[in-house]
Amino acid sequence: MKFKIPAEGGEDEINMAPMIDMVFLLLIFFMVASHMSKMDRTPVELPVADKSTVPENARGRQLITIRSQDASGEKVDILMNLKIISVEEVAPRVRKILEDDADAEVYLRADRYAKHKHVKEVMAACAEGGVANVIFGTFESGN
Repeated sequence: MKFKIPAEGGEDEINMAPMIDMVFLLLIFFMVASHMSKMDRTPVELPVADKSTVPENARGRQLITIRSQDASGEKVDILMNLKIISVEEVAPRVRKILEDDADAEVYLRADRYAKHKHVKEVMAACAEGGVANVIFGTFESGN
């Protein structure tokens, strides 16, 4: 098989359009992916647990965050879908989620400074809404 090689000054060009398209697609993908990974996370200092394990089915759970306003833990913010809500609003929202998905479960992230009474109130509201399966977010200890 013979290839034709131009004798003098042939116009060899590389089409850059597909490569530029791919670069833009990758750029858009990483911008969207990084935004989505930050979306559900509110900065919270999680407690440390010796026996903590990573659950197999943590994805797809409804995220509820209890964030302490100060180190005393008396005043807290309850966040659901990045919106601050009251304890009274948890049960109706959980009921609505259960209407859409009967197997819905809750992932509860509580600040280490938040008083346990606030965690109990949110858990009771989840139970009132119909969700009994709640997992807690903790850090794994080094032991």
